[in-house]
Amino acid sequence: MRQINSNPTLLNKFIILISASLKGFSQVILVDNAFSGFLILMGITLHSPFLGLMAFLSSIIGTLTAQYCGGDHSLIRAGIYSFNSVLSGMAAVLFLTGGNRWLIALIAAAIAALSMAILTKWIAKWGIPILTVPFVFITWIGLLVTYRTDVLHMDPGFVISSPARWNLQTEGTPTLLVGLIKGIGEVFIIDSLLTGSLILVGLFLAGWRFGVYAIIGTFVSWLAAYFMGVDAQSLNLGLYNYNAVLTIIAVSLVFDNKPEKTPLTGIVAATLTVPITAGLEFLLDPLGLPALTFPFILCTWLFIAARKLFPKI
Repeated sequence: MRQINSNPTLLNKFIILISASLKGFSQVILVDNAFSGFLILMGITLHSPFLGLMAFLSSIIGTLTAQYCGGDHSLIRAGIYSFNSVLSGMAAVLFLTGGNRWLIALIAAAIAALSMAILTKWIAKWGIPILTVPFVFITWIGLLVTYRTDVLHMDPGFVISSPARWNLQTEGTPTLLVGLIKGIGEVFIIDSLLTGSLILVGLFLAGWRFGVYAIIGTFVSWLAAYFMGVDAQSLNLGLYNYNAVLTIIAVSLVFDNKPEKTPLTGIVAATLTVPITAGLEFLLDPLGLPALTFPFILCTWLFIAARKLFPKI
């Protein structure tokens, strides 16, 4: 009997690479779904073709880096090693200026994947999810370097949400629907109703709970920010919402082991991201750094640790 060759063909390898890279987009929102990733990529590309291209290349670079470094094949195919690469590459494109930012974006993507591979072997075995830690610290370090070198140049137009602007008279009226949708888009550092809408569709495609919980998370965080006195511009940009979207999905769905999942604990966690974001922005503002997704990381870790002590949470 002739033995069947189990080695994947070149076409199969290409399909696996593209699927894993698309899942890198969906894993940003804690979803393992290539179709959701494709919708997100389309939303980014419609907002900016160059940004969409660089985001996709960053995901591919992240996937290939993980393969070269001998990462776990199941994690590679699920896009686990590439979602930080997507965010890091996009941050480099959005936050920096100059003709070489595309190269910096790809380098950042590779470093993010390498960091994810290292942290997965060292930290994840303790039951601590890595989340977006590589993206946050790579972006922070990159932005700090721009202040001390002539090689990197920060785009002076990018927005840092700061409590220093709270309670100031700013033009515009807070609009709930705009803030809700843009808050979802800001997960990918994008100010766009279209992008936010496609990301939301991608969440519903992965499962109705993902979409509904995202809406709940952005709603409660918008209300919390409004009553805390956040300025209209920040509310309409969704700058205090995107961490809540990620947090409620993480706490109520992805890392909730109870058989009957409810959004109650996630709602508390999502609301908590607002004052945490405010506090972090106050600390980081003198350095000229945005909070990014660090509030999401802190809140998720906090509630995961709390569940180890109080399983009913």
